[in-house]
Amino acid sequence: MSLAALAPDTSSQRLPWSLALPRLLLLSTLSAGLLMADDFIQQLFTRANQAELEARFVVVVWLFALGLWLCGMPRLVASLLVLLAGMQLIQLSHVSFFGEPLAAPDIVSLFADFAEVRETGWASFADHWHVLPTVLLPYGLLLALHLWLPRHVRLPQSRWALLIIVLVLAAKPWRATYRDYSSFLPGPTRSGLHNSFNAFAFYGVRLAFRPAETLPKAPFVPYRVTPVASGAKHVWVVVADSLRTDRLGLFGHERDTTPTLSRLQAEGELLARPGIASGVATAVSLPMLLNLIREPGQPELLREQPHNLFALARTSGFRTHWLSAQESKLLSHLGSRHLDVSVTREDHPLLFLKRHDHALVDLLGEQHWGERNFAVINLRTAHLPYEENYDQHNEPLPSWPVDPSLPREERQRNAYDNAIGYLDDVLAEVIARFDQLQGERYLLITGDHGQLLGEGGRWGHNDLLPQVAEVPVMVLAREAPQAALESLRQEQWISHHEAGLWLAERLGQRVENPNQVAGEHFVQGKQLFGDNMIQRVRETPAGLVFDEPRLLSRWLRDLGEAPSTP
Repeated sequence: MSLAALAPDTSSQRLPWSLALPRLLLLSTLSAGLLMADDFIQQLFTRANQAELEARFVVVVWLFALGLWLCGMPRLVASLLVLLAGMQLIQLSHVSFFGEPLAAPDIVSLFADFAEVRETGWASFADHWHVLPTVLLPYGLLLALHLWLPRHVRLPQSRWALLIIVLVLAAKPWRATYRDYSSFLPGPTRSGLHNSFNAFAFYGVRLAFRPAETLPKAPFVPYRVTPVASGAKHVWVVVADSLRTDRLGLFGHERDTTPTLSRLQAEGELLARPGIASGVATAVSLPMLLNLIREPGQPELLREQPHNLFALARTSGFRTHWLSAQESKLLSHLGSRHLDVSVTREDHPLLFLKRHDHALVDLLGEQHWGERNFAVINLRTAHLPYEENYDQHNEPLPSWPVDPSLPREERQRNAYDNAIGYLDDVLAEVIARFDQLQGERYLLITGDHGQLLGEGGRWGHNDLLPQVAEVPVMVLAREAPQAALESLRQEQWISHHEAGLWLAERLGQRVENPNQVAGEHFVQGKQLFGDNMIQRVRETPAGLVFDEPRLLSRWLRDLGEAPSTP
């Protein structure tokens, strides 16, 4: 039987639009509110749900709700509502239990270990019972309205409504056919339904009905965490997207792209070293950096976060802040449940549209700092498209031409250098805010990864190449003992892992990694989970040596700890 056959004959039920429109507007608005109400109900029971209203997604949900009322197919609507309610039960249960939104790899684990999940769920039901009424109340009410109201109230109907429903439901799965996982990361401040659409769409298109990847067990010894004395009052980390070392003036670039940073270095205030990123994509490098993970193949450290910097900071009595010029999805696997303050681009869209990265300077001035504070400031300045990141800036900047008549290679490199110049200006104001604080304090600046600028005909990042793996690491200290920087001064290169260990000690927690080998680092490919490509980087007297990229599974097997296969 076709869907059209399920729809009633509505020719005799048509209403004048003067009567129909108010009813539709009211019902669609009420339904959209019910579809997103579960987040706000859950927030009455747990702080783990950090969802906020998203203007664009609210519009999408409202259109979807309109389509449900217009289609005139109650059985189809009931089926869709039951499906969405099931997705939300899984989503909000994950938020309640783990403190973070559900992601596509979590769905794989759920089905692979269903018996264990079920057993754990029953055992912890008393702590998470609120998820059931949180989801069933709004969805049950919505289902009752759709089954009861059309029998008693005349409503307009249109077969075109099916197109709205299909477009909303198919948009995410269609994107999953050509976009990678980074586009489907959950955002802690996004609607639970939005996160569910992303997670289940990517799972259904890219992960479902495929054999589960089984990686050899990583043979690494757990890290040790020990409290230590620290007088630090403020510890800030600035992560600049796509920041490549050799395009900075203070690292020898022929153009003066960093006048502020170069001056601070010349005055002996700024410690600057070339560094090595943890990964070649933001969604990989940030979780590895903030969770202090050096060795690949340890997904449990991303999920359990035993030495997450935000968690360590809280343990030592620091107030934790995340301020980002990018979307909240970047918070995935960063320890969002350990945050006291989270501000992203979605919270102030107009401000960021007008001020770009300078918006973060404004937001820094609005923060209510505690006695001790740990803040991570995530900038977008050097990310493609470069011109859009600085085109509103009115202050005088070195301006290299980006005229469309120029060859693409020259135009893009010039735009990138202009973006670095803008970054230097933003950092000057961040440092000014930093210098308004009192007490022992530290500011670390690095890039999440570098950037290709036409080498070998390649652009962007995501490739295991030196231009992407090499990032700067710069440190500014105020009212701090000289010994605090001594370990960094002795390094010729500073990896993200080494920077993270140093930050942890400033936060009053020494993290010792028994697996660490001096002068040996790892860069992870564009995937955070699964059988990813990895690259070992070694320090030598002649410089850095980048080994050939290898599959993680093969590397683990070579370590001699692979389980026997049946």
